[in-house]
Amino acid sequence: MSTPPRASLFGAHDTRSAPARLAGLARQALALGRLPPAAIAFYVRALWLGRRSGDTVSLAIAARPRELTELLRAARAAVTVAEVGTGTGWTAIVLALAQGDRRIYSFDVSEHEQRARYLQLVSGQVRARLHLAIRDGREGPPPDLPQLDFLFIDSSHELEETVTTFRLWSERLRPGATAVFHDYDDVQYPGIAQAVAELGLDGEERAGMYLWRKR
Repeated sequence: MSTPPRASLFGAHDTRSAPARLAGLARQALALGRLPPAAIAFYVRALWLGRRSGDTVSLAIAARPRELTELLRAARAAVTVAEVGTGTGWTAIVLALAQGDRRIYSFDVSEHEQRARYLQLVSGQVRARLHLAIRDGREGPPPDLPQLDFLFIDSSHELEETVTTFRLWSERLRPGATAVFHDYDDVQYPGIAQAVAELGLDGEERAGMYLWRKR
């Protein structure tokens, strides 16, 4: 996956003015408080670890609290979840922390070098429900992947790859299951909105993401 770092509230690529950054911080703090307590504790510790270790990449690409709030709302009651684009693992961990019977199957083309450090911030019981594997989204789901209640697409952000990934993985979604595209409204990644338009999906935008429910 090769995409430029997006502007980040906590990272080095945020060029907003100081007042804009403070306003953004206030909004994110409010959203953080709406997450489940275990997810709040993990996110704060992950931020602290990222800042202390100089891991600016993780700080730049990780989903923000407002996005996670909407993601958890969309995934409510989902037991079997797939994520295409593991990255640092923050989103997969939050999804697992939010519901004790949820299993997360997360795939990426490579393992982020800092991911293991963030996984150590949660218990072995939580890690046991995180199934992380190396796989290109364009290969489609592995044959043994169960039917899915929820799909989160956060991979290359390129048009053709996003279209192919959705078409292959959405076949594994149960009726009534939800698919979410990350960074739908981010101008740095126009391929996401272009893919949604090409696919002709009739969903809705929430917190800069695109949500679609399978009928």
